[in-house]
Amino acid sequence: MANARIDALATWYQPIVDLETGRIIGFEALSRELAADGSVRSAAALMDALERDPEAQYALIHRLLESIRREVVPVFAQHPAFYVSVNIPPAVLGTGRIMPMFEELNLEPWLSRLVVELTERQALSELGRTAIDTARALGIAVALDDFGTGHSGLSQFVGLDLDILKVDRSLLLPVLGNRTAARMLRGIVALAAALRMRTVAEGVESWEQAFFLRAAGIDYGQGYYWSPAMPGSKIAAVLQRGFADRLEPNAAR
Repeated sequence: MANARIDALATWYQPIVDLETGRIIGFEALSRELAADGSVRSAAALMDALERDPEAQYALIHRLLESIRREVVPVFAQHPAFYVSVNIPPAVLGTGRIMPMFEELNLEPWLSRLVVELTERQALSELGRTAIDTARALGIAVALDDFGTGHSGLSQFVGLDLDILKVDRSLLLPVLGNRTAARMLRGIVALAAALRMRTVAEGVESWEQAFFLRAAGIDYGQGYYWSPAMPGSKIAAVLQRGFADRLEPNAAR
């Protein structure tokens, strides 16, 4: 039953944009559920169900990586300066099962163009720390996803070898009207800079938010202001165009 549901999933890609230049620096690979009527919807509910089934997780990650190999790797050769991030749970990444998958899909030459995303909860577990070590040994960068949604003390992140801090949308929403929230975001930027991590703000929906984030020192943005997730067939054209036209106030929607 789980494999049948996985077969209904497609991999789509949401751009991650440099706030200074509008250049696309990466895409996040996301699963989308294809309904019987042809519509596309979030697969969040299915993801929650699969999280409780290690074998289903393995099949899902194989499907995501297979899509990346088929749809993105050919574009890597044409555009050498972007990456693709994917959430690979520690149950797959930290147990020795990931390298055979990379070898089967012939992804080894492209591992430096991948970023693995782990949530706070995943990263701080014993298996999560093993997963981070595994990624680093393979030359894969590591992003801490949904930062700000957990309840972990900052001291717990000391010693984790991370490259990117992804600030959750919930921390972004109040910054334009709340001084404390704005100061907190700037504090996160300072923390990331001290740890030599790049920062990505998720859920950006307006020019005003993008402008604030750029002024606050956030490196990259991701959200509907630039683009929803898209099928792999559109990646090359969007990379070529970029989003420099959305840096000015009159680009606001």
